[in-house]
Amino acid sequence: MTTARTFLDDLTQVVEGVRAGAVRRDRERQYAVAEIDQLRELGFWSLTVPVEHGGLGLDQETLVQAVLLVAAADGSLGQIPQNHFMTVERIRLTAAPGQREHWLRVLGAGAVLGNASAEPGERPPGESASALHGGPGSWRLTGRKVYSTGALLADHIAVQVRDPSGAQRTVLVPRDADGVVVHDDWQSMGQRTTASGVSEYHEVAIDDIAVLDHPGDPVATYRVSALGQLVHAAIDAGLAEGAVGEALALARTVHGGRGSGAREFGDDVLGVALLGELRVTALSARRLVESAARRLAALEQDSSLEEVADVFYEVAAAKLASTRAALTATAGLFEVGGSSSTRPELGLDRYWRDARTHTLHDAARWKPFAIGRWLIAGDVADPWSIAHPFRPLGELEQQVDHAGPASDRSAS
Repeated sequence: MTTARTFLDDLTQVVEGVRAGAVRRDRERQYAVAEIDQLRELGFWSLTVPVEHGGLGLDQETLVQAVLLVAAADGSLGQIPQNHFMTVERIRLTAAPGQREHWLRVLGAGAVLGNASAEPGERPPGESASALHGGPGSWRLTGRKVYSTGALLADHIAVQVRDPSGAQRTVLVPRDADGVVVHDDWQSMGQRTTASGVSEYHEVAIDDIAVLDHPGDPVATYRVSALGQLVHAAIDAGLAEGAVGEALALARTVHGGRGSGAREFGDDVLGVALLGELRVTALSARRLVESAARRLAALEQDSSLEEVADVFYEVAAAKLASTRAALTATAGLFEVGGSSSTRPELGLDRYWRDARTHTLHDAARWKPFAIGRWLIAGDVADPWSIAHPFRPLGELEQQVDHAGPASDRSAS
């Protein structure tokens, strides 16, 4: 059985190769195909899948430490696992037993999941116009998605849809299924190689076992959301650590700042203090992410909604701290390195571009308000916007399913 320490030690070695090619991949917009396969061989993609289903069976703290390592080396590759692991968590917590058994075995064998949730236009998080038609034995999927992270290289794509009754579902679609088209058209200043683009689904035949319910139980919903936000936070914390590592390497080679009177950076007391501040910023974000991961891992099957909501908000705090850390550290490394550190061949701007792009995923400015509203009023933010609409905890508690995990059932 693989231990967390052994896995992370092995991953650290793989990540050195990831880092070595990151600048070239970013510059040439080349995808990390070989690196994704190396991660597969290591068991990265099955990290949280139970051992009995072929996975490593490791916890959320190990997950965020692993994502942080990858993101520190390559912010684009670090993004690809986010929805993969959130979907693994959805399957683990909410799928019917037959579906859970099937998909955890697929994932335990190393399958990679892409994402297809967002749609064009003004649509609230979690809402979908993509449609599932027909019924059991004759499902068909039609729709169009944007920001389909990882879909170009995935084995299956997790597509968020509405079924004929209007209920939300997640459909796991083979990447190479007839009627699936993924366009290589993602354009951004940062995270340029996330294997993303517009994805289209033209009357795609869907097996019953691939149609996953979205249970109405808020306990499950907020746990899945918390895991997704936690991986986002780990990506940002990783970008911060990667930038601080580059800043330290620069500090050992550049001269003191103009006006410091120092020939070497080590004698520039304000420069050295800045380096220390950057380290504190990045380390603080890491520790908040790890702490939130431990609390999420400690939740039990019968944990109350209040307990889950409190963890959800600790994750939100970690996400806010990691957002700030990523932006501060990726800009600060240039203050350490000076003008020469902006040379294009160094590729150091990729850290800031990746951080600025990724931290726009959700509005960080709303997180302090959401956290404060939980503390003072006990109101819970929407699980996907992490802001409006807010609902009183007591109102949500009326929706809790005290029967436990979903019973076995066909998608109907």
